[in-house]
Amino acid sequence: MNRLLVLVVLSLLPLWALAQDGLAWDQLSDEQRQLLAPFEQNWGGLPPKRQRDLLRGAERWQRMSPDERTQAQQRAQEWRERSPEQQAQIRERFERFRDLDPDEQRALRDRFSDFQRMPEERRRQLREQFRNRPPGGFRQGPPPPGGMPPPDGVMPPPPGGPAGKSPR
Repeated sequence: MNRLLVLVVLSLLPLWALAQDGLAWDQLSDEQRQLLAPFEQNWGGLPPKRQRDLLRGAERWQRMSPDERTQAQQRAQEWRERSPEQQAQIRERFERFRDLDPDEQRALRDRFSDFQRMPEERRRQLREQFRNRPPGGFRQGPPPPGGMPPPDGVMPPPPGGPAGKSPR
């Protein structure tokens, strides 16, 4: 038991050292140095967490297929072309998504999958409706069964008629 504990502690020492002081550039493998070459000059000054994040990214890159790499490069280019305001808005949306509970995240992913399966023309219509929605949005009540708004983008009044009035 003690031997196992000693082996575990010794195997974790390099990770602990990285967490404390970072990793020197010359401790990286040749492939890691090649992938991270743009960071060579500043590597020693990067916080250890940033170094770990970059190393994890390099590892992910190594596992990607050529098609996945091409797609990642295209997405990175699209990101660079966005304004700082657009990037901030995307980051804020991502944080709001991460704050959702797992069931809400799953429901949102399901709705996005539903949207992706729609014909392109329908998706274009919905995007246009979204861009032109009133400041308060479309909803006046709970979402309809199936989660998608009706084709015209206007939600029916909640059960019982308009707010504060009962049907006669």
